[in-house]
Amino acid sequence: MVFRVSVVFFSKSARLVTLANVIAEGARAVEGADVRVLRVRDTIRGEDDASAYDRGILDCAVATPEDILESDCIIFGSPTRHGRMAPEMSAFFDRLAAFHSNGCALKGKIGSSFTEVGGAGQGYGGHEICLMTFHSFFLQHGMIAVGVPPLPMLETAPNATVFGKTQSEAKRTRRQFQASTHASSSRRDSCTLED
Repeated sequence: MVFRVSVVFFSKSARLVTLANVIAEGARAVEGADVRVLRVRDTIRGEDDASAYDRGILDCAVATPEDILESDCIIFGSPTRHGRMAPEMSAFFDRLAAFHSNGCALKGKIGSSFTEVGGAGQGYGGHEICLMTFHSFFLQHGMIAVGVPPLPMLETAPNATVFGKTQSEAKRTRRQFQASTHASSSRRDSCTLED
């Protein structure tokens, strides 16, 4: 049985794209998975200034509503901005609104999400809330929302969050906490995109 998985992201930095490619690699390990990595076009600010994007990002195929409709599983990724998904991803979701009014065309499809946070706050930017906004979209469209199972270390942690931990505990926990990554520096690496 062949099923289509689309990993769909918006990002200007290689950090989130790297995470998208790792997720796609994991999905490819499942027998029968036809996996694509697609990006959301920036319809808000435009893409005329290629220097605003890390190398290779604009070379990735652009996601369309038809790509979403043809997928059995969609894994969305967006940077977290002030506890919300990027407005470019939100604008893409707005383009999918017709699927809800036309008989829940996404009903029964699997949806999941991932994010990354960074900047001045060094990663404490509301990634849990961002992931929940993706899940509210999935539930509204009758999709099956799938998250990451809790890790054993979170079961025994006095605080099941990175907040309130020492610096070394926070760094260790960041790498294992939910479907997100935290930027610890302003360094931006180039990336290679897979189709």
